[in-house]
Amino acid sequence: MKNILLTIRRLKKNKTASLLGISGLIVGLICVMFIFFWIVDEVSYDRFHDKIDRIFVVHAFLEGGQEKVTFDGCPPAVGPAIRDEYPEIKTISRYRPPFNEYLLEFGNSKYMEKVAFADYSLFDIMSFPFVTGGRGEDGVKNKVVLTRSTAEKFFGSENPVGRMIEYNNSIDLIVVGVIEDIPENSSIQFSALMPMSNLSNLFNSENYLNTWYNNSFITFGLLREPEDFEKVASSITNRIQEEMPESTNYLRAYQFANDYLYEKDHIRNIHIFSLIALMVLLAATLNFINLNTARSLKQIKETGLRKTLGATRQSLIRMIYADIAIICLAAFLIAIIIVAAALPVFNSFIGKNIDPFVIFSWEPLLVLGLIYVATVFLAGSYPSFFLTSFSPARTLQSGKESARSKGLFRNVLITVIFLVSLMLLSSTLIISRQTAYLQKMDLGFDKEQVFYIPLEGKLKDRYQVFKKEVKRITNVEEAAVMSYLPFRIGNNGEGWNWAGKDPEFKPLVTDWRVDEDMMATIGVEMKEGTFFRTPDQEGVIINEAFANLIGWDSFEGKSLEAYGATFRVLGVMKNIHFNSFSEEIQPLALKTLSDEWSINYLVIRAGGGDIQNTLSQIRDVGRKIEPDIPMDYGFFDEEMNSILAPERNLKVLVWTFSVFSVIVLVLGLLGVIMFMAEQRTKEIGIRKSMGEPVTSIVGRLIKPFLITGLAGFAVAIPLSWVLMNRWLQGFAYRIDVSIWIFMLAGLLILFVAIVTVIFQSVNAANRNPVEALRYE
Repeated sequence: MKNILLTIRRLKKNKTASLLGISGLIVGLICVMFIFFWIVDEVSYDRFHDKIDRIFVVHAFLEGGQEKVTFDGCPPAVGPAIRDEYPEIKTISRYRPPFNEYLLEFGNSKYMEKVAFADYSLFDIMSFPFVTGGRGEDGVKNKVVLTRSTAEKFFGSENPVGRMIEYNNSIDLIVVGVIEDIPENSSIQFSALMPMSNLSNLFNSENYLNTWYNNSFITFGLLREPEDFEKVASSITNRIQEEMPESTNYLRAYQFANDYLYEKDHIRNIHIFSLIALMVLLAATLNFINLNTARSLKQIKETGLRKTLGATRQSLIRMIYADIAIICLAAFLIAIIIVAAALPVFNSFIGKNIDPFVIFSWEPLLVLGLIYVATVFLAGSYPSFFLTSFSPARTLQSGKESARSKGLFRNVLITVIFLVSLMLLSSTLIISRQTAYLQKMDLGFDKEQVFYIPLEGKLKDRYQVFKKEVKRITNVEEAAVMSYLPFRIGNNGEGWNWAGKDPEFKPLVTDWRVDEDMMATIGVEMKEGTFFRTPDQEGVIINEAFANLIGWDSFEGKSLEAYGATFRVLGVMKNIHFNSFSEEIQPLALKTLSDEWSINYLVIRAGGGDIQNTLSQIRDVGRKIEPDIPMDYGFFDEEMNSILAPERNLKVLVWTFSVFSVIVLVLGLLGVIMFMAEQRTKEIGIRKSMGEPVTSIVGRLIKPFLITGLAGFAVAIPLSWVLMNRWLQGFAYRIDVSIWIFMLAGLLILFVAIVTVIFQSVNAANRNPVEALRYE
């Protein structure tokens, strides 16, 4: 308590400097803690599984084309085969995620839910604890496991085990168990889970789960011991070739613990923000060190008196560190309270649901404890180990050495803060431009005023009637039926051939089924030939990427072969961007609708009228055809925005942290200029007495900031350029990083810095010379 009172008394003697130093430290800590919370949430993905060190994933990749093509899954026959062939594998589970929502019905309750399919050995591998019931009897197809929230929607507080629920108006399922809601930081998400064996019936194929092709199945495995992974991973590469020697589909295994961070490359953003947190913390700490040093220089004579009266250096060091530890603890507590209060707002900005209580687990507490210790040590290092080393005689003098030593801290401080500010602001501008570029990029098709309706139940069976009735609605300009949406095309293969093709060259070609109105509906353009003219016209239309791969000058009258059939090339369509922006546009082949599997979406282009009224009319039409399944819909522009959501969230994060860094910059500059002005009080008074104008004195005070600021920029520009170019490598289509971005960021920061310095310098230069000459 005595130390706390002494600390408060010392702070009152230097209210402004103390307030600036503590405020800068708090702002920096708030920024660091927000980054810390975000990193903890990212790193926590899938870590709740108890056996995560023994879980592995098998996926496939193709090497027959120009580039290696990687899939998330592998053929369905792979899992059972490697389970039987490797005693190191305890069990496997094939998993098919919910690509769409499906109707679940109980009584009058009808909801579209995310229904996934898996071997129920998934519950032996993953930690999805049952609330009630279990996995049911083995071999039973018509069963389902629900999550807690899904069960409560249908059954309220009643026990649903043993109740019947209907799937998609086609299958009656018995509820065998209810699991806890899946955490948001899980790569696996579903509302209901059906046995994998149902897929054979749903796709009308007895061999659907026994094929050595079709890479849409994610395969999880559980090892008996963690060290068995290397043996399995190193020997499964050519397992498909043992069954299909001609296949260029290979296997790879990786540890599930690495899935989110490394396989999906989220680690790159963690590296960027870890560096940002380190720099902001360093800038805030140096700011605090500088102002604490200024306060210590004022007390240097007090230190000398204490040593004269018998105080040892060790006792003085303990006193200084106790003082700083109390101030830092108060700053940490204030920062934690502010971050906890503002976390809901932060979550809404970045689209996460970070739990504030995560900070009370041992890992975050350990990291925060290390940050606290490092801050206290750095902040107290100069006054503790340098100023206490002076003899009593030197400390009772004017302290020329102390006055000279302040320059190093001042220059380091300004350089680091300018460096951090420029890196953050330039990164923010680059990320904003890249996100805007992707949003405004010509996709090759229209996304404005275009929406889609999944065709379910009788809407699928009577899609032609539904389309015809929808086109009669006043505000509907065009409508087309498609197998996939243009930004989610999920069917491809390597079985294409043409005259002159190298037999060893097996490119992956995406298959898209559409009707004759697709071109008019979403605005694609033809480069050569004509589009489909009838719903069942034979032939194929290829995109520019496929045409360039083939290499012919003209495709008129030419044919391609695929899977035992010959297709006449009707035309070449201009490229459209489909699937990932991280890859170049891939070869695409369009055919007309064939079997029921290809009739999945009705895509509609509306005019400039009331969209909600148009949707209401479409819903009425759909209800007459299919009254039992609620009609869903989505907009093309919203889907594209969801695809770009990670980049937008990243932009929001960097903008937020840029604001924090500028605040630290302003507080640091205010503190430094106050420190400089106070150290040069007599000099300023003499210069004014000798007639030097205020503008000249202000210029002398500004000059060091310009020099050190430019030094910070000289380091920040190449470092930012390297980091941002590395980040941009994740996009096949990206902006160029030009020097004007860094120049703009530097000018903005210099403007803020100069305004701040001028404001404080003018106050210092306008002091009465008489008061300045009487200083001390």
